[in-house]
Amino acid sequence: MNAKLPGLVLFLVQLSVVPLTVACGGDDGGSQVACEGDCSCSGSSCTCEAGGTCTFGAAAEGSGSGDGQGGVLVGTAEGSGAPPPPDNVSFSCESKNTCDLTCGTGCTTSCNAQSLCEGSCESNCTLDCAGSSECNLETGVDSEVSCAGGSDCNVKLDTGSTISCTGTSACAIDCPKGGCTAVCEGTAICDVICGGSEPCHVECNGQRAADCDAGSTCSNVCGSGGGGGVTAAGDGAGSGRGGAAGAGAMP
Repeated sequence: MNAKLPGLVLFLVQLSVVPLTVACGGDDGGSQVACEGDCSCSGSSCTCEAGGTCTFGAAAEGSGSGDGQGGVLVGTAEGSGAPPPPDNVSFSCESKNTCDLTCGTGCTTSCNAQSLCEGSCESNCTLDCAGSSECNLETGVDSEVSCAGGSDCNVKLDTGSTISCTGTSACAIDCPKGGCTAVCEGTAICDVICGGSEPCHVECNGQRAADCDAGSTCSNVCGSGGGGGVTAAGDGAGSGRGGAAGAGAMP
């Protein structure tokens, strides 16, 4: 036993300097999710601590140890090149957070209580922005975005995606391929840039309004009170709060 002791001590010393890694996988053994900053992950869910700054996404190349701020990095993925973004995960930024996020498909993100959230998802995602937060997001196809509670949302939507802008929120909506839907309620301000060849659908306080034609920029699509029709704009929509109504409402 004594002869083996030096080897055992050496092994324990080597083990102590190996960086610890924690991985949170998506459903069905999908890609791993990385959390960096004032955050933690459990299963496929990651949460940013109140007032914290967090980055959520795939395992970063060359990472593999805790960052010293309570967050967890995930070890380097096998093979060369960047790992794919994680699928079927949820990110939570609930109180005065600054969050940067990247995910694949089937992801859910909550940005609340004066938080700032930026990032993107590839498809079939749900993004909730509320409580006077600011959200600058890019979604893939068939995604849903909710902007409520006096929040500012600058969102780039892909075909088949919908944004709901309610209360006193302001939404600047870019749909470069067309075929998106904007649902505006209350006194929310919605500016729409619709590209591609398909019109972008608009609903104002539960009623279908005139579409924003493909290749058009439509400013304050429901009017200042949320009950008007689509209004033509000039050369660009800018941010939601700064968007001005056009010269006249379309029938």
